Amino acid sequence: MSELPAVHEHEVVDPVEIEVSILIHVTRTDVQVGTLARAYSLAAEELDRRVEILFILDGIAGRVLQELEAMQADRDDIKVLALQGAGIGESNAYRAGLEHARGRYLLTVVDYLQVDPYELRGHLAALDDGKDLICSWRWPRIDPALNRLQSRAFNWFLRIFSRVDLNDLNCGFRAMRREVLEEIPIYGDLYRFLPIIATRRGFKVEERKVRHLEEQGKTGFFGIGVYFRRLLDILAVTFLTRFTRKPLRFFGIIGLVLIALGLLLGLPPFFARVFVEGASMQNRPIFLMGVVLVTFGIQLIALGLVGEIIIFTHGRNLKDYKINTVFRSGSATRLEAGADTDDALSAGLLIRKPAPGEDVLLDRYVESHPDGTFFHLSGWRRMVEEVLGKPPILLLAERQGEIVGLLPYFSLRSMFLGRVAISIPFAVYGGPIADDDEALSELVARASHHSDSLGKRYLELRNVRPAPGDLSESDLYVTFRRELPEDPEQCLGMLPRKARAEARRGRDRGKFQFEERIDLPLMQRLFSINKQELGSPSIPLSMLRALQSHLGDKMVMHVVSTPEGEPVAAVLSFIYKRELLAYYSGGLTEYEKLGVNNYMYWKLMEWAAERGLTTFDFGRSRAGSGAAAFKKNMGFEATALHYQYHLGDNGKLPEFHPGNPKLSGYQKLWRKVPAPIARMLSAKFFRQLP
Repeated sequence: MSELPAVHEHEVVDPVEIEVSILIHVTRTDVQVGTLARAYSLAAEELDRRVEILFILDGIAGRVLQELEAMQADRDDIKVLALQGAGIGESNAYRAGLEHARGRYLLTVVDYLQVDPYELRGHLAALDDGKDLICSWRWPRIDPALNRLQSRAFNWFLRIFSRVDLNDLNCGFRAMRREVLEEIPIYGDLYRFLPIIATRRGFKVEERKVRHLEEQGKTGFFGIGVYFRRLLDILAVTFLTRFTRKPLRFFGIIGLVLIALGLLLGLPPFFARVFVEGASMQNRPIFLMGVVLVTFGIQLIALGLVGEIIIFTHGRNLKDYKINTVFRSGSATRLEAGADTDDALSAGLLIRKPAPGEDVLLDRYVESHPDGTFFHLSGWRRMVEEVLGKPPILLLAERQGEIVGLLPYFSLRSMFLGRVAISIPFAVYGGPIADDDEALSELVARASHHSDSLGKRYLELRNVRPAPGDLSESDLYVTFRRELPEDPEQCLGMLPRKARAEARRGRDRGKFQFEERIDLPLMQRLFSINKQELGSPSIPLSMLRALQSHLGDKMVMHVVSTPEGEPVAAVLSFIYKRELLAYYSGGLTEYEKLGVNNYMYWKLMEWAAERGLTTFDFGRSRAGSGAAAFKKNMGFEATALHYQYHLGDNGKLPEFHPGNPKLSGYQKLWRKVPAPIARMLSAKFFRQLP
């Protein structure tokens, strides 16, 4: 192995100031360092700041080191620290990284995309505003319910004992001024509690909600040893943050409690010996037991806490790690013979499943692709996964390390449709997207083969434009889209004469009020009224809440009310790029004669135009249906949707839809079900109609 340049204390560095150093603690041999570097580099490009990425290898070499060395040959923003030994912990790893990081701001992250890297923008903005440490609150959490429960309990105990109001101390995605790590000595597992210690030291600490992408920790119970260690951690951090300046209070409380217990055990036999004739201490071992327990308890606790005081006081001078090698850009390094290697990928097309946490890169690809839609985004997939209780299947096309295609779908078993696969459930659009026909064809072929291997009746691809290949196609659905004027005042004039008159009727005769507000129970109630009149189940309230949880500010809701304040109609919409998708709507039928629907969509177009949105997407309707006729009357032209199907051995095009005459009896029966019962049953039935 060739000799590497040593790192000196007064080393000459790049004259261009580094503003942000991203410290990645690498502990896994299967880490995808290329994905990490690409994700954080893309996020850094939008920051207009000079960023360096520092990989801290905790006993990791082989393939990982080879990949990093190859990246360094082409990039000057990547640095690698290889630490001797393994399992030194994040506290020591970040202390080592601090010595070689040049940024005035530090971002510490784990070795997978646990949090969307684009959250860095908000963290840095908070630091610019004067905060010293920004810790992340993963919201919503996507790991198993048991893990969330344990994490909630751990953080609750810490809030009680530390008196610092933080909700997610287990998230490693933190941004801070470098002074925080320079001034606070951390060792062992103390990095986990850095926000608490920093708060007690007078630093300004803030917690921000961030988008949770992936979790790779253990699922379920962690073992009794882990829980005992966490309990001791809580005790240690409580002492270090509250009693290092006044230890007498801590030891005094323990001493008083033990003295009281000792008196409780010792006084009865003592008084008996003094005042009762013939009483003896020899047959009262409880007296000696109390003395021994109290003595040993005081010695052990005092010894442990005195040790904590010593380590905490001198922690800045302790160094429990040794850097084996520092890899800098341009340093030529040969790995030892026998190091782990992977077969080189060919320069052709590669179809693979995304790496954990790679959703952030997929979302950027979707947003940059002309055929990418709102329903391709990971937030929608997360919502579907939560509602159905099934994870998606994602196929990713890659060529020379660049994403060139994506096909997401869900494998389902429906009581109405049977065993099917759909891209994407509950969505208008969502079929495969790709940069070229080769990638598109290969994605469809892989998904079709997988569908056959699972015995599915069909694989449904909800395409805007047809995909190549031997696929069956349905002409059942059309979509309605049109451009919005730059001037919101022109929205009324763009409506056809009859629709314009109905909209004015709602404004002048109905005197309706149009406002933006989120009221999901109201949305669900109004939507269910309309759906039951059509003989169909309604969207459950839990799904609306999942949409709000995973899509956040991409979802908006508007309510139409009477002058007296009674809500009579509502519409739930999604914002994607510069488009508004009017997706779910409902209203009271007795107000239709006053033009409430025309009024609502006219005002919604005005609202979108005022915010600079350029396209209004009226969504999908069955060709020839009443909903399609209403949209045409509003001035929208129908565009055919190319829903394509790969049919299995016994598969045929789906026939379970409202336009099928065979289902008219079920629709009539559903209309007669009492509304409260219909809403209750809708939650079960709606999930079976993806």
